[in-house]
Amino acid sequence: MRIIIITSIKGEYRQMSFNEKHYLQNTTSKYASTPCFNKYQNRYTLALAVTAALYGQALAAQETKDIHKDNQGMEIIEVKNSPFSSQNPTRIPLSAKELPQSVTSISRELMDLSGITDINDIMLNVPGVNVTKYDSQRPLYFARGFQITDFQVDGIPTYSGSTNQEYDTSLYQQVEVIRGANGLLSGVGSPSATVNMIRKRPKQEFDASISAGIGSWDRRRGVADISLPLTADGSVRSRLVVAYQDSDSYLERYQEDKLAMMGIIEADITQNTTVSLGYQNQDNNPVGSTWGTIPIFASDGNEANLPVTTSYAPKWTKWQRESSTVFADINHHFNDYWQLRAALNHTEGEVESLRVYASGLPDRDTGEGVFLRGAVGSTEDTRDSLDLYLTGSYNLFEREHELMFGLNISQHESTSLGYSSLSDWSYNVPNAWDYDGEAPKPSYATTGAYRTSKTDQYGFYAATRFRVTETLSFVGGARVTSWETGTDNYDTDSAYTITTGNYKVSNEITPYVGIVYDLTPATSLYTSYTDIFTPQNYKDKNNNLLAPVLGSNLEAGVKSEFYDGQLMATFAIFNTKQDNYGVRDLTQPDYSLPDGSSAYKGVDGTESKGVEISLSGRVSNEWQINAGYTYVDTTRNENDRIWTNLPEHSVQLSTHYQFTGSLEKLNIGGGINWQSEIIGYGVNHPLESEGVTYQQGAYMLVNLYANWRFNNSWNATLSATNITDEKYWANIDFANYGEPQNIDFTIKWTY
Repeated sequence: MRIIIITSIKGEYRQMSFNEKHYLQNTTSKYASTPCFNKYQNRYTLALAVTAALYGQALAAQETKDIHKDNQGMEIIEVKNSPFSSQNPTRIPLSAKELPQSVTSISRELMDLSGITDINDIMLNVPGVNVTKYDSQRPLYFARGFQITDFQVDGIPTYSGSTNQEYDTSLYQQVEVIRGANGLLSGVGSPSATVNMIRKRPKQEFDASISAGIGSWDRRRGVADISLPLTADGSVRSRLVVAYQDSDSYLERYQEDKLAMMGIIEADITQNTTVSLGYQNQDNNPVGSTWGTIPIFASDGNEANLPVTTSYAPKWTKWQRESSTVFADINHHFNDYWQLRAALNHTEGEVESLRVYASGLPDRDTGEGVFLRGAVGSTEDTRDSLDLYLTGSYNLFEREHELMFGLNISQHESTSLGYSSLSDWSYNVPNAWDYDGEAPKPSYATTGAYRTSKTDQYGFYAATRFRVTETLSFVGGARVTSWETGTDNYDTDSAYTITTGNYKVSNEITPYVGIVYDLTPATSLYTSYTDIFTPQNYKDKNNNLLAPVLGSNLEAGVKSEFYDGQLMATFAIFNTKQDNYGVRDLTQPDYSLPDGSSAYKGVDGTESKGVEISLSGRVSNEWQINAGYTYVDTTRNENDRIWTNLPEHSVQLSTHYQFTGSLEKLNIGGGINWQSEIIGYGVNHPLESEGVTYQQGAYMLVNLYANWRFNNSWNATLSATNITDEKYWANIDFANYGEPQNIDFTIKWTY
């Protein structure tokens, strides 16, 4: 067995080989809980301690020295390091303190300990992120006043307006959230945040785990994760992850089964070159899925106060989604200073839905007054992505600096089938207070017509970190983007008719500038600026995509490290301005577009400004914390019907404690999510034709979990979310309740 020990050396920097990184990243977490490893725990710095920590940055060590054996014959490798973030807006090796933006990382350990299984739970653990939803299948995430649409896997964009982002966390080792614009690498300079999910990778030694869980609403879940070396030295290795979940819901008649899987083979073809090839798939099959809202008011003008379980979706509704990705990458180290990486993804997605939304206000006595309308749709998506970049260091003016440059290409095609109209189908709910889900299923068929939307994006980017002095660094870069989209329309004979929604941007330049000044070895001041260029998935009343959003993002703050870098505090202020931002077009009825979505239009002059305060890392060897407070003031357009659901103030806290002594097998944790009031405008009301303004007061959600380690192989986790069973609206404009109290139990075996 090898034990890795990490110490910190200021001023030294050497890019370690990919094999060294791989070994460190895939062995430390395995042995981090052993007595021999704990013996050296006090020598950790933030650089690799957070590999075994639940919070912090994705960091790795960079110089390996001093290999020896202890008196028990174990091989000890002492690693002297300079930390860097594995994914950041510049792809330059930077520590969390050196990065001029706010970053939160959720590790595999936290996901396992607290029972996190989907992206919703991830986002609830990120300071400054607000989680809401349209309905059962369309979650929404906001940061700094704007919707998060930049979702990536291993740094490559994956978001699609059709397939959405229902990611199962079993396939990922870590999730990183960078708040603020990140257009340098992705071309999508959304000022909210970038969510990057990092896939699990094969390990050089055999490893395996199996877990089984049960929970509220007959939830059943199983996960198998096997890492198998294919050669004796582990130079060729594989990993297979399979997760299956079947669950009912607090919503009446809703149930979903989903299967997620990933297989990957990785090989060190030379000492400096590693290649990998993999496939992943996720298949979600919900029935009884909701679409839209339930009424807030009854016909007498008072609040309806419907149960949290209320759903007006008949039993036969569905909203099935499947997505498959083939991915490959190659990493080559030319020497200790320069590295080349290339990654290629091919993704195919399919969505098929039969949806029903409810309108009207229920009569207090009879329950009449709510009627249903339906829609049907089918969409196929294909996305091909290439990302290629070179990173390294250079010497100038007797100082060492870092440089990165690269390119990425993305081609996205989406085909929507035409169906016979369901405009003549409707159903009056007999009793809105006690609906059994029965309704005649509409008849429909494809017409032969279809629409194919194509979006191509090409980008070149470069960035550098230039050390002006020992304490002052400049981080700068730029991206040149060309972007083109259009929709080809075909009639019922499958003959081409017209191309609509044409839009083209050539050589759009997105600059990124940051300055970091070290007040002390532990405290730095920073500021950063970037332009915003964000293609949109929203469509106008003519079913054409909106033109991209243009704007700017400015951030400044201070970061301080404590306890030898294991705990970081951040204070940040930000200001964002955007033009042509997509908002609901209230001149058009809801769900009026052919795919069942609502029409949007672009408006100018939106602005968001605010403050973020966060604390993340280890308070002690036993206690870890991730906490944040956010204030956001957004200047809204009067036609905007989504931002009003966002609170001005929010607090997020999650923490866990590993006991010692006689209770050393126990780990307990929990968290809170508090937010101030939210407001909905134009809420349907019987006495006001234009609707009324509805306000929901502040509320707090409380979560708890406990993990018991029976031995080195077996552990069990009991987790509970919303333990006070708070009843609240997750969204007002699209009125949906949030999830009530939920309890899960999981037992896990690890090799």
